[in-house]
Amino acid sequence: MGNKIDLRVLKTRENIKNTFSNLLLEKDFKNITVQDICDRALIGRSTFYDHYCDKYDLLNKMVEEIIKQFKPYLKSRFNLNNLDDFVKLGSDMLKLFSKRKKLIKALINVHTESADLYYELKKLLIEGCSYYLNKSNFVSKYNISNEYICGHYASFVLTSFQLWLELGENENNLQLANRMHSVLFESADI
Repeated sequence: MGNKIDLRVLKTRENIKNTFSNLLLEKDFKNITVQDICDRALIGRSTFYDHYCDKYDLLNKMVEEIIKQFKPYLKSRFNLNNLDDFVKLGSDMLKLFSKRKKLIKALINVHTESADLYYELKKLLIEGCSYYLNKSNFVSKYNISNEYICGHYASFVLTSFQLWLELGENENNLQLANRMHSVLFESADI
């Protein structure tokens, strides 16, 4: 039998996470109590504490889960060689995250000392971009530092992501994003 987790445990955790996500869409994290989560999820406090230490533990685990899902896409993104592959990867990533859209929308605006999805994604994007530019000996056509490009890239991606969460995505939005990326990553002809 080994490490199999009981289906009831999985369902209870999913119920708690869904309830917490819904509450985050309604009110600020600091105003949510464990009792609010329990009342909405129709569970007792002891059931909540069987799975999580407190609401911060729940938040941390949920953020870690999203980051874990995001890392392979990010790694793939910076190993691509052409724009078509990038567009396909971006579309695939949006499809994956569209299944978790409500959860990500709820978590992206929560900023605590121990868990901050926005900050963690930005950090990963900057690190990945920096690695890619250094690996390829990139020199900007516009004579700006790679550090600036990576910071701008990360901010642009996250802003686009937040707009997608709020407004939805369509082909024209993806084309604009791809155009912005191509301008940002124009290299000098050496």
